[in-house]
Amino acid sequence: MSRKFKIVKDYYEEEVYLYKKATVEFKPGLTVLVGCNGAGKTTLLHQIENRLKKKHIPCLYYNCDKDGKNEVSKAAFYSNFEFIATAISSSEGENLVLNMGNTAQRIGKLVRENPTSSEIWILLDAVDSGLSVDNVVGMKENLFNLVFETTEGKDVYIIVSANAYEMCRGENCFDVINGKYLKFKDYEDYRDFVLKSAQEKEKRYEGQ
Repeated sequence: MSRKFKIVKDYYEEEVYLYKKATVEFKPGLTVLVGCNGAGKTTLLHQIENRLKKKHIPCLYYNCDKDGKNEVSKAAFYSNFEFIATAISSSEGENLVLNMGNTAQRIGKLVRENPTSSEIWILLDAVDSGLSVDNVVGMKENLFNLVFETTEGKDVYIIVSANAYEMCRGENCFDVINGKYLKFKDYEDYRDFVLKSAQEKEKRYEGQ
């Protein structure tokens, strides 16, 4: 079933409205948050996380860029030298894939610890940062599909923020500024949307 959330439009109390709607609604499955940089994707994810925690609904929030960079430090703390060696000798993209492997373990743990819950939420920020096309395709085909296959009978919501078209290709996307679902027919369609999103973002500050 779809779930609605009330959100704060002026989240930073600067008399700047990030969103045009005070209520957003999400469908089970994969949803890709879209908008230009600064549109409010990360802020919306944080608001969703806070609402879910207040309702005691199982959720996992992970910032693939920020949290991913902390994985080596965590590995050092727990003396996971194999992970450290692999990370040091890997490219940025390979490191991100490696970190997503750890994220997959967290997702598995979340599911195992909540066997009676009817819904599971997975919130991934900057999910495609630094990833090549093949990595993005692999993430969708392997990680995301595996989650859906192993959680049959539950409403599973995977909400991700992305900046590259490949993550959006063929998926249900969510325009964070206007609060509505949409799909892109091709890259040019996505490009036009992002440019219009940037224009809408600039309008927030007109008259200030």
